[in-house]
Amino acid sequence: MRKKLPVLLAVLLTAQLACVHRTTTKAEPTPSPSSTEQAQIEQILQRYEQALGGKEALDAFKSYRMKATFTLASIGGTIEVWRKEPLKSLSVTTFPRIGTLKKGFDGETRWVQTPTGTFSDSSPQELAELEREADAYSAGKIRAFFDTLKLEPKAWLSGRDVYVIEGKPAKGPAEKLFFDIENGLLLRWDMARRQEDRRTVFVKIHFDDYREVGGVKLPYKMRFAFEHFNFNVLVNEVEHNVPIDDAIFRKPS
Repeated sequence: MRKKLPVLLAVLLTAQLACVHRTTTKAEPTPSPSSTEQAQIEQILQRYEQALGGKEALDAFKSYRMKATFTLASIGGTIEVWRKEPLKSLSVTTFPRIGTLKKGFDGETRWVQTPTGTFSDSSPQELAELEREADAYSAGKIRAFFDTLKLEPKAWLSGRDVYVIEGKPAKGPAEKLFFDIENGLLLRWDMARRQEDRRTVFVKIHFDDYREVGGVKLPYKMRFAFEHFNFNVLVNEVEHNVPIDDAIFRKPS
């Protein structure tokens, strides 16, 4: 578990900041929501996109660099992420007394570099199954992550009234997204990922302290709530549309 934990945490974090392909395998058919319910869901997602800054502003960003720190119990470390369209990404997570984990995708090959070596991540193994194919910047992409979306009763979350949308992906358990009724922003995303030994890992990702950067709002605080521990991330710096050399995304030799 000590060896797997840094990989799991880095995967779940960087997935919130980089979009990758989702499998198109179809699940068993599920009842479609009514047209009224679907219209409400569409309105919630559109309002979320507007709350972030609007589709035009979101689409204008073609690259970014993010620096953050994290805490896990008494342990602290750093995270740096580079993202470039189309689909190229690199994350560097430094764990004290454990080492540095690098995870990249050059548009064709996924790879992971750990203190023990470098390997490709292209087969349906633990890393690929845990990877979160999400980009919190786009409501349109959220729709694409799920086969069906269902509106649940309103709820109360951290002192806020929220809309709750349940999304059923092609494979795996359903997930839930919680949107602030007042400002439209995404406050929590409940995810589930299966491990190689077929166990399911559940995590509730809390988004807080949204700030505007270049006309777009993004959360500067994220809390990954696992069953027995919390992994807290504090964003320190974000730069949009920065020049990035494609070489940094390639698998190290």
